[in-house]
Amino acid sequence: MILTTNPPIYNMLRGPLGKTQYKPKFSGHDTFPFRYAWLPKLVNYLEDGKAKVIKESEKERLQTITDFGVGLNMVKSIKHWSIATKVCDKNFNLTNFGKQLFSKKKSFDPYLERAETLWLLHWMISSDETLTTWYYIFNYHQSIIINKETLINDIINIGKFSKWKGLSPNTIKRDIDCFIRTYTFSQKKGEITEDSIECPLSELGLINSTYTKGEFEIQRGPKLTLSDQIFEFALNDYWSKQKNQIITFEKLMYDYSSPGKVFQLDEKSMEGYLERLERDSKNFIFNKGPGGLKQITKVNKISENQLLINCYKKVA
Repeated sequence: MILTTNPPIYNMLRGPLGKTQYKPKFSGHDTFPFRYAWLPKLVNYLEDGKAKVIKESEKERLQTITDFGVGLNMVKSIKHWSIATKVCDKNFNLTNFGKQLFSKKKSFDPYLERAETLWLLHWMISSDETLTTWYYIFNYHQSIIINKETLINDIINIGKFSKWKGLSPNTIKRDIDCFIRTYTFSQKKGEITEDSIECPLSELGLINSTYTKGEFEIQRGPKLTLSDQIFEFALNDYWSKQKNQIITFEKLMYDYSSPGKVFQLDEKSMEGYLERLERDSKNFIFNKGPGGLKQITKVNKISENQLLINCYKKVA
């Protein structure tokens, strides 16, 4: 049954999801969250010159199924997640980000074992407005409680209000199910199968089950495994999409695609990251502007590649 959502939800239709030309996306993953081996294996596959094979996986289904050791639906999911995480572009050209993380020649995390990589992948997915469910939950959803039925109805009603085309309640439900499975540990008992292996992002502890069936809790506040270097990488990425060299503290906390939203930080944690960055990296200054308004200024140019290298440096 589709419930009627209270009018205040439509007040949130600002930002990317409120744009007239916005095209929602609720599919592509074939209901599978990505698995530990998928992204490194895809990067290695592209390094072997097999971009055309994976791009034409429908035609080359026997080869891709054999090469990846999974069914055709999972091959489709691997393709989806490789693009969503930005390890390759839509034409299956490897990005520098993908090479640095997973290259078999020399990379920071060839087996996807490090917390730094998990946070970077989460950032790439959940700051991307084209992935509607992920973006909505981390950037628009106001409550820390996620109720699956309420969430489905909210998104459907927003879609109707915004005149999104091709809305399917079943597709949205499957997308939300996939989202939940991406960030929570499997509840299955007994034999371990491919379906019961959790997505690596479940290790971040961003979403936890509650005692109520169909409800989950977003963990807002400090993130113990989110390093200052990962935060700076995300801050710089967010900064690169802004028009001003000065950004207010509130914008960094509450704006769409901001580190505060995507990492679900509280204000005290955000202040800690900014104060340490000003002290240690020298690329940003955190101070008080006119009227005592807290603001952040970028004072040095630094490449994304160097920031990525910094993420994996051993901290003394």
